[in-house]
Amino acid sequence: MKLYGAEPISGFTHIHGRKGKALVYVGAVDSPVTIQEVNDAIKDAKSQGAREIHILGWEWEMGLNNAIQDVAKKENIRLKLRTIPMDVLDAEAVKKGEIQFFELAHFKVDIKVKNRQVEVELKDFVIPHTDLIPEEVKDKIKKWSDWIDYWAVDFDFKNDTFNNGWVSYRTKKDRTLNLKATHTYEKSGKYKIFVKIIDIFGIDTSQIYEVEVK
Repeated sequence: MKLYGAEPISGFTHIHGRKGKALVYVGAVDSPVTIQEVNDAIKDAKSQGAREIHILGWEWEMGLNNAIQDVAKKENIRLKLRTIPMDVLDAEAVKKGEIQFFELAHFKVDIKVKNRQVEVELKDFVIPHTDLIPEEVKDKIKKWSDWIDYWAVDFDFKNDTFNNGWVSYRTKKDRTLNLKATHTYEKSGKYKIFVKIIDIFGIDTSQIYEVEVK
């Protein structure tokens, strides 16, 4: 709460602090923040007459951002999802006051299936609120893909370990980023495609998609 600039409060299950007019909820260290948790935090916030709530999390349930924003709008609650940076564990960074809680990003892909070949094209990447990002960084961003450092795809995700089957990343000499990933499956069937994006701040944004190839 102190590093986020918020005042701790007690007496609630899904409210841990207050920052200005907004209430704040902090997710557990050892598990992702779930859609249900955010739903409960929104209910607690509404019960206190609040119109804004900030959720701080180390990790997030897959697909949470897209699903929960619609719920917040229906409840007339302004919702901010911010990632807790690893810098909070760095005493030197804390001492210098360099801790930044960036808002959870989201992205769009276009998936095309032809026979047993699949093409995943990255179409958009959005960091909702850029108020915390330094001006010198924002000035260098000319298009949405400039926010991305690299992205990777696991074309056969088994609900366990992410296997890097395809990756495109920038180097110091070559700053281009390939926005299309292709893969040909050996057998027909249903598969899960895990897309992972690492932005220029080192923050991971991921999503899982299901496809069927014939």
